[in-house]
Amino acid sequence: MENTQTAAAGTTKTPRQVIEINNLSKGFADLKVLKNLSLQLFDGENLVVLGKSGSGKSVLIKCIVRLLNPDQGTITVLGENINDLERKDLATIREKIGFLFQSGALYDSMTIKQNLEFPLKRIRKNLSQKEIDEKIKEVLENVGLADTLNKMPSELSGGMRKRASLARTIVVDPLIMLYDEPTTGLDPVTSDEISW
Repeated sequence: MENTQTAAAGTTKTPRQVIEINNLSKGFADLKVLKNLSLQLFDGENLVVLGKSGSGKSVLIKCIVRLLNPDQGTITVLGENINDLERKDLATIREKIGFLFQSGALYDSMTIKQNLEFPLKRIRKNLSQKEIDEKIKEVLENVGLADTLNKMPSELSGGMRKRASLARTIVVDPLIMLYDEPTTGLDPVTSDEISW
């Protein structure tokens, strides 16, 4: 975490809090997955959550974007209490969050280009087609997939699909990135080449 110095005033600007979780609990029937979890995350910080399979890492991400509702506790994202938001306001917050799930979840019936165009046209409505094409080319180059533009997901290896999913996530320049096992299926050389 870096503090921004304000030269004129000689003061330090405190980074803004982007996620705050207080006493979060979530269970399924008799299985308690998350128990009284609390954390704070500030602009510019990275947080890694480690745990064995089934320990609740994916459940935490799904609670943050309210794909799952917690049993108790509060989650504040970009100053908004996620649990209190109406559908429209929740959709607005979700547009500012990129999340990459383990499966990648590409649309099988679309080319890689169409997979990346879909969120851009939905979220960044002010972009021209030329700007969309340039942005897609840029992010595909960043993940080492510049030559996959017109390929279908089924034509890519598992690791390539994972990188294409990453490209689709970052193409809209989200304020917050949530990764669920981002390096699963990637070989060590590929993982080192990608700028996370």
